[in-house]
Amino acid sequence: MATETYLDHGSATPMDERARHAMLDATEAFGDPLRLHGPGRAARTILEDSRATVAAAIGAQPDEIVFTSGGTESVALAIWGGSRPVRELGRRIVTSAVEHPAVGGVTHTLESDGFEVAMVPVDGSGRVDLDAFATEIERPGTLLASLQHANHEVGTMQPVAEAVRLCREAGVLFHTDACQTVGRLPIDTGALEVDLLSLSAHKFGGPPGIGALYVRRGVPLVAFPCGDDRERKRRSGMENLPGVAAMAAALDSSREDTADQAAFQWFLTDRLRGFLEGVPGVRVHGHPTQRVPHLVCFSVADVDAEILAMALDDRGFRLSVGSNCSGAAGEPSPVLEHMGTPNTPSFRIGVGRDTSEADVARFADTLPGLVDELSRVETATESAMARYRPRDEI
Repeated sequence: MATETYLDHGSATPMDERARHAMLDATEAFGDPLRLHGPGRAARTILEDSRATVAAAIGAQPDEIVFTSGGTESVALAIWGGSRPVRELGRRIVTSAVEHPAVGGVTHTLESDGFEVAMVPVDGSGRVDLDAFATEIERPGTLLASLQHANHEVGTMQPVAEAVRLCREAGVLFHTDACQTVGRLPIDTGALEVDLLSLSAHKFGGPPGIGALYVRRGVPLVAFPCGDDRERKRRSGMENLPGVAAMAAALDSSREDTADQAAFQWFLTDRLRGFLEGVPGVRVHGHPTQRVPHLVCFSVADVDAEILAMALDDRGFRLSVGSNCSGAAGEPSPVLEHMGTPNTPSFRIGVGRDTSEADVARFADTLPGLVDELSRVETATESAMARYRPRDEI
């Protein structure tokens, strides 16, 4: 029986024990937080206490936190809801070429409504071209810019502080998708000076299906989708109270040892990068230093990515394969394509609290043999096909 080695913490993390207890406790609060009766007040207390906890964790005020169904809705609310109130001033959105698919989804919707979306290129490490970014946000009619704090696939961190400064000078709202950094690194919205920031609970020990959007005081925001009076009319639908309570508990728990966890995970991924760079046919992607501590992205030449993924899974290694959030294991990565490596499927390792040095060592012992074996099979298969290929195809 293969040892189970979970290396997909960039996609989802095991639930924190405190979060699990908070979730179960909150299921007892069945009241509607908008009601004035006892059950309603009890539910509202949990809701607002959780809001205060999440706000404190990212250097915000409680009234700047909007609870959502996850990171994707948070991103959609930020971009759609942030641009609609000021659309009489223009209809341009600026983002990068390597954003999460959530950004592409909402900008496509805006394009169908007459908005223009400019995508800024990135370099070979995934870092956005700041000169091109500055040029785009200064164009007339630009309302909002959105850049990831860290890329979801290669882990490269973007120069958000510099981008915010440029947006301030241009009078453009700035949103950052911080789903891969909140709970992993210290985040202070006041220091970053962002207008909007997205986070997702299941990235840091919370449950799936719950997230939040930070909205700086004074920033107008239209509800998406439109609805009732929930979340100060900034988001419709009954709040997921157990999810909210669990997210707050998980984020509060993560703050206790953020620095220690980041240092250890950096140590693990640094070892992984060094090992991978020595395996023939393997290429490591992303910035070597300006990156989150927990992610490593690589590709393997001349090997079927789907077959290698299944072989690794058969040996107990659970990691992300293919273009993340697409579900297609063998498909080329759009992120790597924009970084100058087209037609390449990616593998992403995400380490977490339960990842050990032994886990990394086992992976290092297993991968080279698999790559070599599959490369030889691939070469033999291609040679056999060439021998039997009809003459008119040669």
